[in-house]
Amino acid sequence: MSKEKSLMLKGVAILMMVFLHLFNNLGFVAYCHPLLYVGDKPLAYIITRACVPVGFFLMLSGYGLDCLYTAQRDMGLKAQGRRLLKLFVAYWLILLIFVSIGSFVRPEKYPGDAWEMIGNLTSWKNSYNAEHWFLFPYTMLSITALYIFKLVDKLGRWKSVALFGFLYLVSGYIISRYIAVEKSYDSVFAHFITYIELTFEFVLGALLHRVSVERGLKIERLAGKNVLVLSLLLLLITAQCFITTGVFGFLYLLCFIVLFLQLRIGKVAATVLQFLGKYSMVMWLTHSFFCYHLFHDFIYSFDNPLFIFIVLMAITIAVSIPIKWIADKIVGVMKL
Repeated sequence: MSKEKSLMLKGVAILMMVFLHLFNNLGFVAYCHPLLYVGDKPLAYIITRACVPVGFFLMLSGYGLDCLYTAQRDMGLKAQGRRLLKLFVAYWLILLIFVSIGSFVRPEKYPGDAWEMIGNLTSWKNSYNAEHWFLFPYTMLSITALYIFKLVDKLGRWKSVALFGFLYLVSGYIISRYIAVEKSYDSVFAHFITYIELTFEFVLGALLHRVSVERGLKIERLAGKNVLVLSLLLLLITAQCFITTGVFGFLYLLCFIVLFLQLRIGKVAATVLQFLGKYSMVMWLTHSFFCYHLFHDFIYSFDNPLFIFIVLMAITIAVSIPIKWIADKIVGVMKL
């Protein structure tokens, strides 16, 4: 997978994330007027079932870090710490901006007491923005990636899939039956179980990279058949929209990525997706401040789901560009 294709997939993932967070709860109907329904459910709500951005980011992260691992690049604690610090510089800058705004818009919530601030700054807690929950387990996956990949080397591919797949099912059950019910997301146990659950798709991304190195990810029978590939991709998305369980989401992710890699993407579409991929991390950390926590009523006042989506994307892109620029300058000064 080329760097350009990886960026495009990140662009697809952030589009999915924004759409998912806008319409994945039927309660959004109370704030706007969807035009299209399938049965008694809005089409926008049904489409969110095909939006699995966390899985995309996990597989792409596993793929990218395994590139470093197999190239024998430094993946020790110090090196990974430097890479993560770049992410946290942007995260802390975003918190500074939005928590400052929140102290005026919602003073009852922001900034909270000292422990609340420390918990959010370290990403242990995500009370400032619940959609930041992914940051802490991602940090742990990055720090332990070297040891995960060494275990994969020792076990081999199929034993690794079996082991991490089993742990994925067990941890998913524990989260749905105990952690989610009790809403105890900030406990040591909850963080550990979440880390275990996410490791499976992270490992699948690493294994996808190894397959790519050995034999490539191109499917010869689909070469030059863009209409067929696009049709298969749309069929896959449609099927996922009507699957109510997330247990087999990893198969959807793998099929989506492999089919996407077969597509010949036009210059304009490729440029747009790569642009979104470049800013995807900052967009992830900022968009829900607008649609959930600070300016919910304004975003949903645009009434139609398509307009709401376009407005949120436009606002998020507009704020992400200067934030990323400032964060990059800080990282440059710090010589990370």
